[in-house]
Amino acid sequence: MKYKQHLTTKSYFVNRFGKLSTSFLFWQIQDIAWEHAELLGFGFDNLKKEQQFWVLSRLLVKIKRRPNWGEKFTVETWPVGTEGLLALRDIEFIDEKGESIIQATTSWLVLDAQTKRIIRLDDLKDIPLNGERVLDQTAGKVKAPISEQEVTFTPALFNEIDINQHFNSGRYLERIIDSYDFDFHEKNELTEFEINFAKEGVPADWLGVKKQYLDKNNHLCSVIRKSDGAELIKARLNWQART
Repeated sequence: MKYKQHLTTKSYFVNRFGKLSTSFLFWQIQDIAWEHAELLGFGFDNLKKEQQFWVLSRLLVKIKRRPNWGEKFTVETWPVGTEGLLALRDIEFIDEKGESIIQATTSWLVLDAQTKRIIRLDDLKDIPLNGERVLDQTAGKVKAPISEQEVTFTPALFNEIDINQHFNSGRYLERIIDSYDFDFHEKNELTEFEINFAKEGVPADWLGVKKQYLDKNNHLCSVIRKSDGAELIKARLNWQART
C-alpha cells in the first residue's frame, strides 16, 4: 500500500538557489511517514495510548535533482518490513514527468515513553507491507568523525524543540548544513546524506558540530553535546560541485 501527497514547491520550501531545501526535504519525509502511519492505525495518537512513540533511527537520502520553486511533484511512501527492532519505510519524490528525483529509506524504532526502552515490533505485524524498494540498500551505521578542531557550542533555541520536548530531528540537520559557510554552499550542493540518530537533545543542552573531511566530496559530521561530549547524531554527507 502506497500513500501519496501531491505538492508544489512553495517559496518557504526553497533555499537561496530557488530549489527545495534540505530542511524541507527532510521534514516532508518525516511528515508523510507520520501521516501514513496515522492512516494505518499505528501513528502518534495510537501509540500514545500505549505510552509509546515512534523515533527516527536511521535515514539515507539520494538526490538526483531538487524541485524548483513553483514546480509540482509527488511524494510516495510505503512500509517495507522490519529489520531486527527497526521498522523500514521508503519514500520517493517524483516529478511531473514521472521521473524519480529523490529516493530515501528510513528506519524507525518504537520506544516506551516512560522507560525510553525499545519496544519489539510484534504488535505491528498487521501493518500492510509493500516489498518494493526505492534503493538497493537500507540506511547503515555511520562512523563517528575524527577531528582535533575546536568545536563551538551554542544553546538549544526555542524553535529547535519539538512536541516531545526534545531537540527536533530536522534541526540537527540544519545545524550541520549551517556549519558550512556561504562560499562552500556557492560551490557545492548536497546530493546524498545518511544519518544515525543516537540520543535525545533537550532544551538545556549546548550543542556543536564536529567534522571530518574524508575527501573533497565526502564528509563525516556529528552534533555533540557540551555537557558530556555525547554524539546525538552522526551524518555522512556527499557533496558535488554546484552546476
